[in-house]
This record gives sequence, structure tokens and C-alpha cells, in this order.
Amino acid sequence: MDAPKGRYRVEEKDGRLVVIDTATGAPASSVTPSPRPQAAPRGPAVIARPPGLFDRYGRLLLHLVVNRWDEEGRAIIGWEWETNGLKQRWDAALGPAEQRRLARALVAISAFPIVILLSIFAGPLPWLFLPVALPATFWGVWSIMRLKRETGGR
Repeated sequence: MDAPKGRYRVEEKDGRLVVIDTATGAPASSVTPSPRPQAAPRGPAVIARPPGLFDRYGRLLLHLVVNRWDEEGRAIIGWEWETNGLKQRWDAALGPAEQRRLARALVAISAFPIVILLSIFAGPLPWLFLPVALPATFWGVWSIMRLKRETGGR
């Protein structure tokens, strides 16, 4: 004994699969293709994430140390200091990536004084962060020296 015939069968017509009702012989699905919605144009593949706490704090410090900003949004640095009686100067125009590097270096340098201030007001617990704050401070100074070397002629 054979299995009973199903109510629908699938056939190929004009390169498309069509469902046919076996009782009536008429297509159960639309033979004409439905119009497909056009894909919306895609935006940038990378979505910028909002800045974190350290980047916000770095921007605050950056605004404190930058002399002025030019019309292109670059930070203009003009720092003067003396070393062994010799005047030294660093003049630079920093782009967005360099501004971020300088801001992060300033955050790292400020780690040690923050630990000291917290230990004065909050007790001995912040001294536990000293092993992290000291290397961060040295890294910040080294990063600014490296940035100065890279941008010294601009």
C-alpha cells in the first residue's frame, strides 16, 4: 500500500520553486516574485564608542596644558623650561591621535599625586595603589618625551 498523496507539491517554474495545490492544480503561492526592499546605504563600518573615564579625564588635563587650538582642531603646544641653565622649548601642532597620546600620558603622570592625596584624606588604603601609580607616572613622562621627539620639528 502506498502512502497517501500530500495536499501540496513543489515544482520548479521559470527557475523558481512554486507550491501547487494538488486538489485544484493551481499554485498555492505567488508565481510572480515579490519586490524586494532596497537595502539602505550602509554607514561607516566602525562605530565610535563614547570615551571612557580616563579619556575624559585626559581631555580635561589636555585643555589645561594646551596654549591654543588652530582652525583645523589641532592643539598648539608651546612649552618652555630650563634644564641645567639652558632654555628649552617644545613647539608642536598635535593632531587627534597625538592629542590622545598626550592626554593619556598626562593621566598617567597624575596617578602618583592622586594616590598621595587620597592617602592623606582616605587613610592607608590608597597606598596599595602605589605599585601601579609609580610605573604609570614614569610611563607618562617617557611618553611625553617620546612625543616631543617625534613632533619636535613641526
